Formats: sequence, C-alpha cells, structure tokens
Amino acid sequence: MASVRKCPKCGLELVDTAAAKCPMCGAPILATQGSKIWIGALIQIAFSTVFMLVFRFPKIMILIFAAIILLGTALSAWLKSKRIAQAAAPQPTVSHPVGLRIVSIAIALSSFALFCILLFGFVMFINSWTRWHQYEGQPYHRDEFQVTRVYYQRGSKGSIDVYASGEVEDNREWMSLRPYLHSLPHSQGELESMVPAGTVIPVYFFPGMKGRMRVEVYADTPPAEANQRAAMTTLNHGLLGIAITGGLIFFLILLRRMCFAQ
Repeated sequence: MASVRKCPKCGLELVDTAAAKCPMCGAPILATQGSKIWIGALIQIAFSTVFMLVFRFPKIMILIFAAIILLGTALSAWLKSKRIAQAAAPQPTVSHPVGLRIVSIAIALSSFALFCILLFGFVMFINSWTRWHQYEGQPYHRDEFQVTRVYYQRGSKGSIDVYASGEVEDNREWMSLRPYLHSLPHSQGELESMVPAGTVIPVYFFPGMKGRMRVEVYADTPPAEANQRAAMTTLNHGLLGIAITGGLIFFLILLRRMCFAQ
C-alpha cells in the first residue's frame, strides 16, 4: 500500500512520496521535513552540551561536537534532497559502467579514510589537549620513584592497564608504567620480571596533582610542553589529511560525472 502525505499548504493528499512540490499549489513538500531535521540536531546539541558540562569536558570539545552534529545534519539533508530529486528526474545513461564502479569504490574508500582521520585524530587531539591543560602551570620537580609492587589488569574490552605503587620522598604514590615500558607485557609475571620490586624510576613529581597524575616518567620534555606539541602536531597532520582526502573525494566526484552520457 502506498504511503500518503498531505501538502502543508493546501492539504492535498500526496501518494507520490518522492514529490518535491505539491502538484496543486506548488508548495515545497520538504520544507516541514527539513525543519524537523534541524530541530533534531538542536536537541542533540543541547543534550551533548549538558552532558559534557556536567562531566567537565573541555569547551573546545563541546564546540567540535556541535560542529560535527551540524555538519552531519547538513550532509544528511543534502543527500536526502538530492536522492529525491534524482528519483523524480529521468535517470542518465551510463557510458562507462566499469569506470563508474571503480570510481564509486574509490569514493567510498576515500570517505572511510576521511571518517577515520576525523574520528581518531579528534580522540588523539582531545587526549593531548586535556593533559596539556591539566599539567599546565602545575609546580613540579625531578625525583625518583622506587617501585614497591606492580599491577597488571586486563579490561572487559581487552584493554590492558599496567601501573605500580611505590615511594616518592617517603610517601606512597602510584604511577602508570605505560610510558616507562617499551612493550606491553602479557601477564602479571612478565610485568614483574620487567619491573621488579625495588626498581628506581626517574620521574617528574607534581605535588599539587592527584592520583597517578602526580608521578610522570621523566623525559627530556616536561608533560605540559610534550602534550602541547603532541596536540598541535595531531591538529596539523589531521587538517592536512582532511584537506588531501577532501580534495580527492571532490576530484573523484567530478570524475564520476564523466561516466554518464551527456
């Protein structure tokens, strides 16, 4: 059974769901549907903003999430209107079917690469950005961490956490061993052989921080500066990757049009 819609202006019942305009009065049919899409986007932005403010996410992360939602909504609305317009218009003749298939696959792969750059680049940037501002301005000094015991824990999703308890200035402290280890162990016994009790590790000590963040493995660059460099490097490489893949997708779309008879 065909679905029926009504014209928002004259109330005419429309059996043709692909119609962009009312055949009676000429009013646009997609106008009300488009407004619903943007209302949904505003609701998503409101919920995500409240959630991030409650859990104290960085403000830059809130802005980026809002931009992603708006971009996704605009892309969805554009694809929907284009799909309806293509359904109503006569279909063009394919002059190069093999070329069309190859170019379509290339567009799909390029789009997937762009999505991966956006997703993983965003996560890496936010991690470095957050740690940069957590350590920025915090007083610290070089010290030594003497390992008392090491811990190997495997998460429910296969993640591995390795950390240690020990002493810094006669106080019991905790630290993550990931920056210290060149490779991750596969068991508690292997971790204990790699970092036996009594091991002395040079560290940066942050007396004003809490938990494991108080102790960071010593490196040539302090944590705040190192994370700032990592965030800016990720941002620059991410923008370059987005520009390259975006330009490639645009070129492939133009190339795809050549596969149809003029």
